[in-house]
Amino acid sequence: MTKNLPNGHELRWQPTELVTTLLSSGARQVIRCWLSPSRFLDEQHHPKMLLSQINDTDTFSDLVHTANGNLAPAVILNELLRKGIVETVGNGYILLRRSAYAPASSQAAQPKTNHDEVFGLHPPKRRSNDV
Repeated sequence: MTKNLPNGHELRWQPTELVTTLLSSGARQVIRCWLSPSRFLDEQHHPKMLLSQINDTDTFSDLVHTANGNLAPAVILNELLRKGIVETVGNGYILLRRSAYAPASSQAAQPKTNHDEVFGLHPPKRRSNDV
């Protein structure tokens, strides 16, 4: 089962708790944009592999600028790679790992807390020994 959105679109995927717990607010925005009904989904409605190097349409840079024009694509990519949310595959493509998203109807995958609402734009600072 999928959630209905305005304009007849269906939300098939949602970020897992792993994503909502580990990532910064900006990186979470990018993941939500990647999972939303948009040009960043393939024909089977799964997140597309995106080119990391070219500033063109349907690239990782385009995804980041679509999610939030104030974000730096290189910074977001480094965070996602460091946290293991994405991986690079042949020819400069980036793949969103399956552990980062779950079906929208899955109750187990829904975050227990909406960190964006709780912390607003300023999430708590991490200690230097936090990973």
